[in-house]
Amino acid sequence: MKKIILGLAVLFVLAVSVSCKKKKDGNDGGCGEQAVKAVTIPAAGTVDPPAPGTSFPLIVNVETMPTAGASITVNAKAESGGAPFFTETRDNVLTSNSFTITNTPAKTSCIVDVTVTSKTCNTNKWTGTYRYSSK
Repeated sequence: MKKIILGLAVLFVLAVSVSCKKKKDGNDGGCGEQAVKAVTIPAAGTVDPPAPGTSFPLIVNVETMPTAGASITVNAKAESGGAPFFTETRDNVLTSNSFTITNTPAKTSCIVDVTVTSKTCNTNKWTGTYRYSSK
């Protein structure tokens, strides 16, 4: 009986380890591409303290770039909703890009959405958001 239980335990461990094995082919982005990965400054997921002015810098650094390049779309809007007050899309991106978010309403909490999309596979995307406000 102990041998049967031990045998089942070994089979269970092998089955779990095989099913949890990571892919090594790099196709985790779909369409045969590596997944797009990016880093932003200010960092995605952060809340910047209120600052004076109506223009705010943003840097988008694409760390894992598809071979054919990508497009970057930046939208900024009031956190309470409504239409974006700033929208910019850059196609054929091959390096990091600097943006300046303009027309930020005073004393308003805002949310910035950044989307990086592969030029050859529109399901291979990276998205990030951060929050900021002007004084």
